[in-house]
Amino acid sequence: MNIELFDLTFHYKNNQPIFEHLNLSIPLQHWVVITGGSGSGKTTLVKLIAGLLKPDQGRIIFPSNEINHADFHFGYLFQNPDDQLIHFNLERELAFNLENRGIEPQTMREKVENGLRDIELFERRAESPNNLSGGEKQRLALAGMLISQPQILILDEPCSFLDIFAQMDLRAKIKKLRQERLSILWISQEDHEIRLADYVICLKQGQVIFTGEVQGYFEQFGKLTDAA
Repeated sequence: MNIELFDLTFHYKNNQPIFEHLNLSIPLQHWVVITGGSGSGKTTLVKLIAGLLKPDQGRIIFPSNEINHADFHFGYLFQNPDDQLIHFNLERELAFNLENRGIEPQTMREKVENGLRDIELFERRAESPNNLSGGEKQRLALAGMLISQPQILILDEPCSFLDIFAQMDLRAKIKKLRQERLSILWISQEDHEIRLADYVICLKQGQVIFTGEVQGYFEQFGKLTDAA
């Protein structure tokens, strides 16, 4: 199963096109790293896939409906968890996505408790997210995405604001999710993160310059700076 992008064109207002007539196939149920230099279009690409941006022309086809995003549920994890955490305590953060999906209250309370216990923050459930460390905030943001069981999880350079130990913790969680066959789109410019993936898409100035397995990527480019 793949996401198919056909003849995709997109530009921001008053700017040159980011993508022109882009065609791309992205495998689902894999850990896919989207990489490339700054300004190559990585974040724009995943926002188009998630429906946060609309293409000027072209289509994005999902295997379930062959029309649009309607049958797919996305989780989107930003670089900076402060951009994502908006509620006054940890319980409300996790409950928010469930409320939006109409989950019955008793089930919601159980899911929230289990989610907070899983990230070892249940005892702090009444606290503000502002009291958490960077790693704890990112764990909370990830838990908030996963609690509503997305089919596709998008992570936009999620280790950027984390210390080394929090980075290791986050990567371990993503490895576990890969084993559960969740579809993961991870934006990264770090070679050690690219090596963890199943599949690589490399962009350069809005063009796809590589798609394929990790080994083939490093055989062709050696390191990201050679591809940027």
